[in-house]
Amino acid sequence: MALSAAERVVETEGITALTARRVAKDIGYSVGTIYNLFDNLDALSLHVKARTIDALYAHIKDIPKGKIVVDDFLALNEAYFEFLNENPNTWGSILERVGADGKPLPGWYLEKVALPFSVVEKALKPLFAEDEAEIAEYSAHTLWCGVHGIAVLGSENSLTAMGGKDAREMAKYLIVTFLNGLQKR
Repeated sequence: MALSAAERVVETEGITALTARRVAKDIGYSVGTIYNLFDNLDALSLHVKARTIDALYAHIKDIPKGKIVVDDFLALNEAYFEFLNENPNTWGSILERVGADGKPLPGWYLEKVALPFSVVEKALKPLFAEDEAEIAEYSAHTLWCGVHGIAVLGSENSLTAMGGKDAREMAKYLIVTFLNGLQKR
């Protein structure tokens, strides 16, 4: 109940509106109960972020078909931006308050984060030999971190200051250029 209430707060008002008091009030429990369930607000926030990552993974996991790499990536790009547009507050929440308490992120959370990257790795697999798994993984992370960075700038309207370019189109350009470079190596 607490996680669902926290997720509703983030969906409607953003991560900055998330407080233990708000969640407790919404579910009819005391603030102490929330802190019995979660060590602190960062832990609660991390669980909301994990749900968002799960939803993103579910949204993109079946996209790569493995036939034409560029087509798979362009489809992934479209699905990614579609997810961002449909979930602006929850998606935006994954960028804030991660590890704010100074503790390393827990293993269960890092496993969640790895899932969307595994989809990107799967889509890149045809461009690499079997013995190139490490460079394939590195390439997948590099490419998708670039796409994610463009998406973040686009969501913050920062791209306007950089010539008014469309984030989705910039991400497509990055993908096609990156993949062309990989194919020529």
